[in-house]
Order: sequence, then structure tokens, then C-alpha cells
Amino acid sequence: MQPNRRNILYTLLLALLLAGCAPSVMEKPPPVAPDPREIQALALASAGDYLAAADLLRELALEQQRPEQERLLLAAAQNYLHGGELDQAGALLDGMDTGGLPELALTRRLLFAEIALRRNRPEQALALLQEAPLEDAPLALRQRYLRDLAETYRLSGNLVESGRQLGELDLLLLDPQARLDNQLDIIQTFATLTDKALELLQPDPPGTLGGWMELARIIKSHGSDPEEVQPLVDDWRLRFPDHPAMPELLDGYFQRLKAQYLRLERLAILLPKNGRFANAALAIRDGLLAAYYQQQPSLRPQLSFYDSSNPEDIWPLYQQAIASNADMVIGPLDKQAVTQFARAGQLEIPVLALNQVAPEVAPPTDLYQFSLSPEDEASQVAEKAWVDGFSTAIVLTPEGDWGERIFSAFRDRWEQLGGTLPEHQRYAAEEHDFSKPIRALLDIDTSSARHDEMQRLMGKKLQFEARRRQDADFIFLAATTQKARGIRPQLQFHHASDVPLYSTSHAFSGQLSPKEDQDLEGLKFPDIPWLLMDQEDSPLSRQRLEAVLPESRNNYQRLYAMGIDSYLLLPHLARLQSSPREMLEGKTGNLYLDGKNHVHRQLVWAQMEKGIPRVTGYAPRMDNAAQDVPGMTAIPAGQAVSDTNPAAPVAETIQAQPAEPAANPGTQTAQ
Repeated sequence: MQPNRRNILYTLLLALLLAGCAPSVMEKPPPVAPDPREIQALALASAGDYLAAADLLRELALEQQRPEQERLLLAAAQNYLHGGELDQAGALLDGMDTGGLPELALTRRLLFAEIALRRNRPEQALALLQEAPLEDAPLALRQRYLRDLAETYRLSGNLVESGRQLGELDLLLLDPQARLDNQLDIIQTFATLTDKALELLQPDPPGTLGGWMELARIIKSHGSDPEEVQPLVDDWRLRFPDHPAMPELLDGYFQRLKAQYLRLERLAILLPKNGRFANAALAIRDGLLAAYYQQQPSLRPQLSFYDSSNPEDIWPLYQQAIASNADMVIGPLDKQAVTQFARAGQLEIPVLALNQVAPEVAPPTDLYQFSLSPEDEASQVAEKAWVDGFSTAIVLTPEGDWGERIFSAFRDRWEQLGGTLPEHQRYAAEEHDFSKPIRALLDIDTSSARHDEMQRLMGKKLQFEARRRQDADFIFLAATTQKARGIRPQLQFHHASDVPLYSTSHAFSGQLSPKEDQDLEGLKFPDIPWLLMDQEDSPLSRQRLEAVLPESRNNYQRLYAMGIDSYLLLPHLARLQSSPREMLEGKTGNLYLDGKNHVHRQLVWAQMEKGIPRVTGYAPRMDNAAQDVPGMTAIPAGQAVSDTNPAAPVAETIQAQPAEPAANPGTQTAQ
């Protein structure tokens, strides 16, 4: 049968018509070139001029229609965030309408969360991140969401959940280097937890999350020698054959770790035998030797002790250590002596100084400064209270230099975070009745004055109960243990029992005294892990050391822990210097370095309950908050200047015997 000619003709005409409707390659319109101003904005942002880029993008957006306008406004907000103008970024986002534009709406929500993180408000960020992106959302946004969520949990102290989200992010990363960086973050996040916490928090069955936690435990064990870790990693791989941790990346990590690990042959220690720092130095030395003798004999360096009682002798002693082929120096302790090293310009061998000094000039790159700084603690109090959701503080500190140092550090960090401080009172440390500064702190005097005035005007006696101020979220108290025990009940008497009370470690004696510390009920304070949560089965635990050195129970016990850490730090300084994320679990806290090679301590927080400190977790690491979040920069930690408390009581300590007799006057040597 012949086909219908009419139908054929109709089909041909339709084909021609359709072909005519579709533009040919030659007729296809060229792509729209981006506006030169957008290219200029990109160049400005690349050069670090984020605010100029944001202003230009905002101007360009006003000329556009939806959704191009919203896209440019989001880019402007991102650049304001990069430039630290959080209020401008937030205002721009507030004025936007991304309804019906799911991708842009998600971007807007993430930017709001990142602003909250920059303001160190993890609870706000978490509320914004409750809804996860859909599976069809762009990969980059899903990666960004998980990174933000991990940072939110980290900042709020939930390290397990932070590591879990980083593990989810790992599954979405395609670039090997990006996976390496993220896997290191996973390990470092879990390594922040204690071995006991990692053991107790292991999921059952372990799965991928448990594998990461177990790997973190293994990596934390490399303190003596990275080579010892490899057999443990090999065994871990047999137990977790399907784990996403990439073998070649792990191998690279351990190779890098091995390269960074410093093997010492000779170590010089500069500590005073006489003067006001002598007893502190003895405690540090005993802690150092305790760590030294726990190390495998084959790995122990030769120790040489130099008497640095006279700060003016510090440079000749340093030269003597160099002449003796020392690989590194621990000490000095005196701030005047540390200053000499800080001004040296360049050091021939590295120095781990046991104090911190204010920077006058750029210190030598091989000078590391480690101290138990009260200023550092005051800054951590400010950070913890801020993360707890508070914004208004009132402060009570003792008269004198020590109290002023603590107040200044707290105030600077608190105001830097965005907190307000409407009242600060000082008390005389020699007094026992603190009612006058407490009444002024709580504004009770104003309440009483109003009552007196009303009584005078009305001409009759009025029933009256003094009222404290209502605008304070919490009280920051700087006090020694004895003073804190006296001040807390007086705060309660003056109607402040329901106001949260924060302090530094100085309010806790370091010894369990339930009867005496009942007056500290509710007090929140940070302290070193060695006192609050050290493990009895650890060779360097406080319990073990007290059995050998009973004097370690005295008021210098925190310095014993500092001595332990000063020795344990040495092989890992290069690793810690390589990244602010790198940490070492120490007896005085989780130790990390800032850009000036100052050793900072992430402390443990506790709250007094029935006279016993109950551990609530580690302090937040807000100096690194949102370090890996796009568009965010770290908030600098408060810089601390430390000196040993001149009022610290004198204590005796057991003299550790050197393995060898003195090599020369002023020097003791031990193998």
C-alpha cells in the first residue's frame, strides 16, 4: 500500500517548521558576559579587601532583578562576613526574600549560622542548622552544612557529635587533599577526649564512628615514639577493614608525624635553687623527673640542671648549655630571665621558657613560652560564660596587682566577645567581712537609698526588703580558696544565691575537702585535668605520684603537673607549631600553640556539688572557632602575661637524686 501523499507532505512541512524554530549553531545567542564590576569585586576579595568587594556587589545587586539580585546580595553578605562586619552581613540577610529559591535560601541560612559561630553563639547556630539540606542540594552546600554543624558542636563542647559530622563530611569529599585535611580534623577532634572518655563513649557496634575514635586513641599513644604506633595502626586496619580512612593518607600522616617528632640526646634545664622561685622550681623539677623516668631508658636524653637563681647569669648559662651540645633548653622560670630570651632576636637552640612575657618585639622563632597563667584562666571564664548564653557580667576581685591582672584579662576577653560589664568592685584581701563591696556590686545600696528617701517623704516607717540588681547574668569572682569560702555565703545572704558564680582555679584548693567546700556550692571553675580527672592507672597520675612524692599534695601540686608537661611537650613542639588544631593531652590541660609560640591550655570545667567538684567537660576552644568555616576568621585569644604568685606558701619537696655527680659547678647531670 502506497503511503498517503498528503500525510507525507504534512510531515515534511512540520519538520521544516520545527527546524526553523530551533536556532542553528551560528544563530545561537552568545552567553551573557558578567558585569565588569562583579569581576572587579572578585579581584578585590582575592586581594583581601572584602568590604570593598561587598559594597560593590551590593551596589550591583540593586540594578538586578530576582533571583540575580538575591545571588549578588548573598555574595555581598559573604564578603561582609569575611571582613568581620557581622552586623552589616546580618542586616543584608535580614532584608532578603529567598522564598521559592531553595538553593539561595539554604545559602542564606548557612550564612546566618556562620555569623552566630563568629559571635561564638553555638546555640543560635544549632537552631539554624536543625534542618539538613535535601539530597538534591548542591554538593558544595551539603559539604558546607556539615562543616558548619561540626564546628557548632565543637564550640558547644560536644566533641563526639562534632567528629560524627566530620565523618559524614568525609564521605562527600572528592579531593584527596581535602579528605586528608578533614580526616586529620576528625582524629584531632576525638584526640581531644581523654582515653577514658573514648573508651566509655565507644558505640556498640563500633562502626565507622567507633573506628575513628579507636584510631584517635592509637594516635594519642605516640608520645614516646611514632614508630611504636605503626603496628597498632596495622592491627586497627585488620579490625576495621571497611573503614573509610584512606591508608595512603594515614601513612602520609605518620610519616609527617615522624618527621616532626624531635628526638633529644641532651637536654638542659635552667631552674633556680634559691630565691622566691626556688620552691616552685623544685616542684617543677620533680614533675619533670617523674615524666623522665617513665620514659623508656633507651629514649631518655641526658639531663643537665643549671642553677638560674641569678637572672643576670641566664645568658652565660645558655651558652654553657650550647657548649655542652644540648639539643634544647627548659627554663628559665623568672620573668626577667625569660625577657632576655625574648629580646635575643635569634636563638642557637630552642628554649621552652616556663613563664610568659609581654611582647616588646617579635620573639625568636625557637622560643616557646609556657606558664600557668591566671590571665589565661580569666579569659577562659569569659569564654565559658559566653558559650553558656550569658551577656552581662558583674565582677568582684581583690585589691592589688593580682586582682587587677585577672580583671583586665577577663574584661578584655568579655568585651571582645560582645559582653557587657556594668559593675566591678574590689575587696580588701585581709578582711573577712565583704558586705560593703558585695552590697555595691549587687546595687543593694541604691535600693536602700530609695527606701530611705520614700520613708522620709512619707514621714512614716515602711516595711522594706532590700533588692539586688536584676540585670546581671552571672558573677565572676577572683579569690583564693579561703576567701571564696567566705565570700560565697555572703553573696547568698545578700540575695544572690540564684546568680551563677564563676571563678578561676584559685578558688579550689586542689584537695577534696567536702566539709570545708560546702560553702562553695554551685561555684563553676576551670582547673587542670591532673587534679580533676586524672586516671589512677596512668603512671603519671596524681594518685601514683602522691605515693612516691607525698609533698606533691601541697600548694605546688599544679606546678608538679607543669613539670610533667614541660618534659612531655618537647618532642611535639614542631607538630603543635604546624597547626593550631594540633594538640597534646597534658596534665595541665590540652596543650596547643598560638602564632607567637605561646603554649595555651584547654582546661577542664567543674561545678561544686555538696563540696565536691563535678567535672562538666573541657573549656571551649574559641580562639579557633570557625577556623574551617568558609568566610570566617579566628578570634584571637587573650594574650597572657604570667608571673608566679609571690604570695604562694612555701613548701618542701623531696630531692630527686641525679644519676651522675655534678659535671661542673652549677650543673647536675642525669642519664
